[in-house]
Amino acid sequence: MQEAETTFRVVDRRHTALGGESISSSDSPAGYRAHSVLLGHNTEDQAVAFLRDKGVHPEAMGRLLTERARAESRIRALPPLAPAAAALPVQDGQALAEINHIMSRPECKAAFPEGRWTAELVQIASLIAAFPSLDVRYGQSLGGGGLDPENPLSAVRLCFNPKHSSPFHASLDYTQKSVSIVGIHPALEVMSLRCNQRAEDGPLLVSFVVAARPNLVVVLRHGGRLFLCGGYHRLYRLLQAGFAQVPCLVQDVPGLGPVARYGSPFFPEPVLMAPRPPLFTDFADPELGIIVPLRATRKVTRIRPDEYFVAS
Repeated sequence: MQEAETTFRVVDRRHTALGGESISSSDSPAGYRAHSVLLGHNTEDQAVAFLRDKGVHPEAMGRLLTERARAESRIRALPPLAPAAAALPVQDGQALAEINHIMSRPECKAAFPEGRWTAELVQIASLIAAFPSLDVRYGQSLGGGGLDPENPLSAVRLCFNPKHSSPFHASLDYTQKSVSIVGIHPALEVMSLRCNQRAEDGPLLVSFVVAARPNLVVVLRHGGRLFLCGGYHRLYRLLQAGFAQVPCLVQDVPGLGPVARYGSPFFPEPVLMAPRPPLFTDFADPELGIIVPLRATRKVTRIRPDEYFVAS
């Protein structure tokens, strides 16, 4: 089936890492969303595979590969990453109280056990991007107007907020005896399962809890480097708001295997440990953070009981 022709127009709209108005965003057609993608750290074959997997419109492919080559050339000329500045512990009393209150919740304690993390102020410029893309418009929509670089508590409430409203709906299929939960939150999943019986010979009741895991700004520290693994869109909003350092949940890890726990496809270890790895601030660079129209997707969780016989 032949795809309808679509014209893409590039318009400047982003803030640079330095807080200026340099910018490059894209007017995306219906069904697509503008993402900033660090294609310069991929080979051309890897970039093509990534773009096709993400549903980029074929009409945009030629332009994007040209921009990828330009970004790759720029990266080769950049100096190696300097050693990360030491992260500082969060010392503001009100900020600490807010963090401790949030992290005492059962879902946060289960995902981040006590003693395995610290709350630290991290320089945004020192963070390595473990994942190659972020939704620009969604990032711009977060945080409201109360963010103030002089008020660390305003960032705490964004970085350590485990719940973010995300629309979803559930539909019942009586023929298939199934339920489908559909939403845009990529971490929506079946969290727990319960089973009980009404009276001694009553019907068996099975229930599922469908939710998203606590979504905090998470940094993994390994080999003297800081890898951002959660909270990309909130950090992008804070970067735009003028924050140079932000409160993060920091975990020391012996290797980069834990990056896989955070879902999205991530850069391979040789890229993350390269002399000049992908940095989070690159997303705000008009040349390195290439604006790509990616097809909008939704997460579907379908629950259906299968009935079959087995030999006893």
